[in-house]
Order: sequence, then structure tokens, then C-alpha cells
Amino acid sequence: MDSDCTELLPQVCAVLADPNQAIADDTCLEKLLDWLADLTGQVPGISLLELNPCLSAFLSDMCRSGSAEPSVFAFSLKLAGLLASSEQGFIHLKQQGILTCAFEYQEWAGLSLWQDATVRSGWIHGLWNMLQHWKAMHFLFENGFIKVILHLQLDRSLFVASAANRLLAGILSFPGLSDRLPLIGEGATIDQRGERKVCEDCDSPVYTDGIMEIVQHVEASLTSGNPMHIQRSLNLIASSLAQCPPHVRDTFWQGTVGTLEALKGNDGNSLIQPFLETLHAASRTPLLSSGNPSITTLMEDMLCTLNPKVAIPFAKGVIHMESCPQSLKKKAMAVILQPLGRVGMLADPKQEPSGLLKDCDFPHVAWEEDLTQTSSYVSVLCLSLTSAAELLLESSCEELCVSSVVLSVIAVLKVCQGSSFSSSAGRAVRKLIGCTRVQKCALDTLSSLNKCSGVNRYVGELFSVLLSYLENPDSDPTVFKKALQAALNWLCTCSQSSAAGLFLNQDLFPLLKKRFCDVRWEMRDSSLEFFTQLTLQFKDDASYRGSLSNSGLIDSLMALLTDPESYVRASAISALGQTAHIISQEEDLSARFLDILAQDTEGFARRAVIKIFSIWLKHPNQDLCKSLEKHLSTVLRLGSNDLDWEVKIHTLELAQILIDQTLEDFGRSSCPYVSVIPAPHVKRAEITAAFHNLHHHKLFDVLFSGLLDCDRPVARKACTILLYLKGVLTGNTDTSDNTVAFDLQGCRWGQEMVKRCFSAASDSAMHVNIVELLSTLDLEEMKQALDQRSDHLENSPRSLLQDILASSHTPEDNIVDCY
Repeated sequence: MDSDCTELLPQVCAVLADPNQAIADDTCLEKLLDWLADLTGQVPGISLLELNPCLSAFLSDMCRSGSAEPSVFAFSLKLAGLLASSEQGFIHLKQQGILTCAFEYQEWAGLSLWQDATVRSGWIHGLWNMLQHWKAMHFLFENGFIKVILHLQLDRSLFVASAANRLLAGILSFPGLSDRLPLIGEGATIDQRGERKVCEDCDSPVYTDGIMEIVQHVEASLTSGNPMHIQRSLNLIASSLAQCPPHVRDTFWQGTVGTLEALKGNDGNSLIQPFLETLHAASRTPLLSSGNPSITTLMEDMLCTLNPKVAIPFAKGVIHMESCPQSLKKKAMAVILQPLGRVGMLADPKQEPSGLLKDCDFPHVAWEEDLTQTSSYVSVLCLSLTSAAELLLESSCEELCVSSVVLSVIAVLKVCQGSSFSSSAGRAVRKLIGCTRVQKCALDTLSSLNKCSGVNRYVGELFSVLLSYLENPDSDPTVFKKALQAALNWLCTCSQSSAAGLFLNQDLFPLLKKRFCDVRWEMRDSSLEFFTQLTLQFKDDASYRGSLSNSGLIDSLMALLTDPESYVRASAISALGQTAHIISQEEDLSARFLDILAQDTEGFARRAVIKIFSIWLKHPNQDLCKSLEKHLSTVLRLGSNDLDWEVKIHTLELAQILIDQTLEDFGRSSCPYVSVIPAPHVKRAEITAAFHNLHHHKLFDVLFSGLLDCDRPVARKACTILLYLKGVLTGNTDTSDNTVAFDLQGCRWGQEMVKRCFSAASDSAMHVNIVELLSTLDLEEMKQALDQRSDHLENSPRSLLQDILASSHTPEDNIVDCY
């Protein structure tokens, strides 16, 4: 804690303890607690209390206060628990009587504070904060707090009840608790060598009675018939079952099974979800590996009786269980795949749902009613599609018939278009026609299936259905975009197949040419993005290059540079930039792009231009180099003067590439994060020549202008590059070398630089060389300042303490919540 905070903290404690100075915004109390928690973690023991006695005084005043604000009182309870989280701090506060005074709530409950849910929650969180060692555990048990916590588990406030449940789970899962519970005789435990011993540091019956009190409470709740009591006890069991002592776990499970049996098949019951979570929790314990048949039996019954919207997520959890019996795993897979298989049968009556899963016959007659309702069937089918894709991508699911899944997904897409239907189709399934939600889900699934082996034989049918979606003039823009992504994924995987080649070279270009003229800008933009990705993937394919050159697409792309929608213009720039090495129109493109950079009113297009110039500079060919060389200085100037900060950032990235390539010829490392070690063969004259070349392109104007930019990311990027250049120059050039010099009077950043670097603006100070300028600037300190968040002062602990003090003197109607 710095000296300013040390001075402010006693004042803050005095304000918080004064009921006449209410804090309007209690968010600052949570921030204060977080800060003190960080300090407690950094300084173990009672150092924080020793160095700041105001904290003990504050807690003592609050515990004995009869008129404290509930939020401040709750804060004091949390703070007391936090400071007692170390054994030394616990002893210190207990000796002063603060812990007993704070948590023996009967002393202050009559003051109506306990009626406030904030205070009850603070009491629980205080105990939770404290529960880091056995002295705190003993304090909790010996004072009878278990009974209070169990009562709060049923509190009318959901926040209080949830916190109480978490605390109870923490008690039951406390490390070493099972070693301290007597299993043979009162007050005795069994150590790791099997010998009977008496617990140290504790009175064993206290722990035994407390734990049994929790167990009995859970058993009573499960048989109470009260849904809220049952739900909260199930939540407690689910969160503690894996870590609680073995005999407690067995007792919990025995009490749970009887209750769970009564819930089977009752899908509308609010207890179903906590029931399933409890089953999953039990499956992660020795209860499953020990061969307890009740868990597997219950899971199988639930798979058969739950409605599909609940059963499918539950089945996914079953499949991922460790030591899951193979028969149970197959049934869970069948649950996931059945909705998908039903649609497959509509397209091909010969295809059975069981065909998706080898050697498994698992009928679900209970689902028939749910699968005839349109809204239910759409949700269930989407769950089945996404889950099927996840299963196929897992190597542990060899039981799945991959080809049947692919065919079923294709069938879903055909049904949604109305192109494949049997006369026996139900009303709900007929309403899948035109359902964009199912279409998007099926296309996502199809897109991911390209990673599966053994599906190449269906490529022709797959591209056929994708083409029908891409050609459909009524396709939803999002569906169209997902169809393009699926096509791209499969083209990348199956580019050598004849069906893929036919689709790529004959079907796609006429389709894209038409879509480039679509009245909907989303369709034009998606088509451009797809074309760009396609070109990047197949730029070295001679067949693709030939088809593109003869397609007439380039003229359409050039026309889109003047599209009324800025997103489309930006995408057209990217598409043309990536095809520059194919179309041999670099000079025309450079001029067009330069005009856009200078004149376009939207930042998206200007950003795209700078990005393309960077790509050209980083991966040049001979023609591109000639074209770009003519315009590079203009590009840097326009980009650095742009009003859009992202354009300026991209311009600095372009500058970095230019620097790397210029210095690369001299054997320099282009990585700005390594120390620059002069190479023995690098001559000062060569370094000077390189910097002279950079100066010729006005690159230093870009960097120094960026250094003084009002946008912090721009200034930080420029500072990083200048630091790198400063390292390159160190030891490699003479400070008297004026080859690369500046007349600061003629630079728009010159006056500001003179103020920062030179005490007087003399004529000699206005004429400096690059070495002198870089050595005079304290770039390291500037970089450190720029790396800090812009709100680092406002978010500092000192600022927080000052805000609390200021808010106590501010009228409530003038409070502005800045948190």
C-alpha cells in the first residue's frame, strides 16, 4: 500500500463507520474489498492489520453499531472474514473479540439488520472468505453456525440461498475433512496406515454432529414434498458429491435415489434439471466405477422418458462421462441422432434411423407427440444436428455411421427446400420448408463434416445441394453466407475430385458474377468475401487462374469499387488486391486504390486499401514492386493524415514492413522484440544509406506524427517502431552524420518536438539529424506511459478512496454512478 492510500484509508474507515455519511453507491465497497483482498494475498499473516490498525477499529465500531447502513454492515462482515482468512489474522481478530461480535448475529439481529438480505448475504460471504484453515472451520462448528446456514439455504432471497448452498458445499468438500470425521468410535479417526487416532486441533464430536446435521437436513428436504427445498438440496448434493467424505457421499446418494425415482418421466417438473445435474455429479464419483447399478439404470430410464429437448443435452453429458458403459453410450448416441434420422427417412424411406448408429435398436415412442409440434421439432432437430457434428469429430465415437449422418444432413437441406419429400411426412416436418434456423444449423453441420474420413464418395451430391442453395434467389443472406462457407470448406478438402473441379471451374464463376449484382448488399458482400478466400486458397492452381481470367469477374469487381455500400467497396478492394498477381492490372489498381484512399468518405474502404498495399509490399512480385514504388510516399502521407485511427494504425504497419525490408539487406533482425546486436559486416555507410531511403519515402514524418497522435494506440505503435530504429542506430552511425536530417520548422510535428526535446527553440535546434532526435527523445518512458490503460489513474486504489470520501459529501441527487 503506497503512502497516499495509507493516509486516506483511516479517513475512509471513519466515513464508512459514520451512519450520518451514507454511501449512495455500494459498488465502490465491492471495489474496496477486491483491493484489500489483493493486499491480503500479497502480505500474508496479520501485516495488513498491524500496518493499518484503522481496519480493526472500523470492524469493532461496526459490530457494536446500532444504526449502520445495511450495505456498509455487510461490507464489514465480508472484510472481517477476509482478514481472518489467514491463521494469524484469525487469531488477532478473535483475541480482540471482533469475530465473535461480528458473526454471533443474535447480538445485533434484533436491530432489524438481519432482516435485510444484503446483511444475510454478507454474513455468509464473510464465513466463506474466512474458511481457508481449520481454525476457521472449528469456529464455524463450535458456534453452531451450521444450523443458521441450513436455515439460510431455504432463504426467500435466491442470492442468499445460493451463497448458503455454496458455503455448505465448501464445508462438505473441505480438504482433510474426511480424516477428521470419526468412523470407529466417538472422537476417533483412521489414519492412512489404518491406525486409530484422535483428531488434533479439534473436538471430533463437534465436526461429526455438524456434518450429520447437514446430512439429516438434506434427507429431510428430499422427502419434504416441497419443490424448492428439494431443488436446493439437489443443487447442494450435485456441487459437493465429488469431494465430500465417502460415507457422506453414500448417505447422500441413498437419500437421493428414492426422491429421484419419483421424478422420472415428469418432464415439466422444475426438479428435472437439478436431478440430471445430480446424476452427472454422481457419475464423476466412485459411485459409478464401484459398479453401483442405480446410476446407470437411472440414466437409461431418463434417456428413454425425457422429452427430446431435455434428453439430447443430457445424452451429450452421458457420452462424455469417464468409464461410461458402452451400452449406455450407444443409447445416448441414439437419442441424439434419432431426430436427424427421422428427416432422413422422409427423403429416403429405405433409410432407417438406426442406420446412423451401428448395431443399436433404441425406439423412442414417447417422442412421437413432441416431434409432431413445429416449434419443438425445429429446436430438437437443431440440437440433433449440432450434436451429431460434435460426435463425428470425436475419435471415440467409432460406432457412428459417418456416411448415414452426411446423407441425413443433405436430406435435411433438401427437405428445407421442399425438393425431397415423402407422402407420409407429418405437418411439423412439412413446415421445415423455408425454415432458416434449420438451414443455418444444417449448413454449419455440413461445413464441419469435411474433416471426417470416408465421406468423399458423397461430394457430388453435396455440391449439388449447395449449388441449389447458392442459386436460389430467395435465399436468406445468412443462409447464403453459410452455404458459401460450407462450399469453401469442402472445396479445400476435396479439390482433387472431379465433382469439386466441375463445381469450382464451371458453376461458381457464373454464380458469383450474378451475385455481385444482387440488390441486397449482404449478398454482394458475402460473395466478395468468399471470392477472396477462394482466390487465396487456389491462387497457385493453373486451372483456377485460367477460369478466372476468362470469367469476366474482374470487370464486375472493378465496378463494385464504386458500390454505394462501404462494406461492399472494402470487400471489393480486398478481392481485387488478392487477384492483382493474376489479372496483370497492377498500375490501374494502384491508381484506383490511391484515389479511394484520398477521396472515400468511409473508413472501411480506406482501411482496406492500406491493408492491400501492406500485402503487396510484404509479398511482392516484380510488377507490383514497380507499381507500388511510385505511390509509396503518397500512400504513407495520406494514411498518416487520415482521420480514422485504424487507417493510421495500418499505415504504421505498412511502415514497419518497409523498414524490415529496407534493413533486411544489411543482415538486421526485423523483430522489434529482440535486442539489436550490430553485425560485424554492417557498415555505417550502409545503415546511413538505408535510413536515407526511408527518409526519402517520408517514413520518419509518419512515425513522429504518429508519436504525437491523440489516439493512444497510434502513438504506442509509432513509439514501438521508433524504439526499434533507435536500437538499430545505436553503435552503428556517427551522431555528427547529418545525411538524414530534418528541418523541424518545415515539419508539422516539428514545433511540438522542439518543445519536448530542446529547452530553447534556437535556429540550431530546428535543424537536427535522426540520431540526435532519437537519442534526445525519452522513448522508453513514453512507451511505458503509452502501455498503461487510459483510465489507469481513475482505476487506482487512491482514486477509489478519494471517490468514497468525495461521495460522502455529495448530495444524493447529484451522484453519478461511474462504476
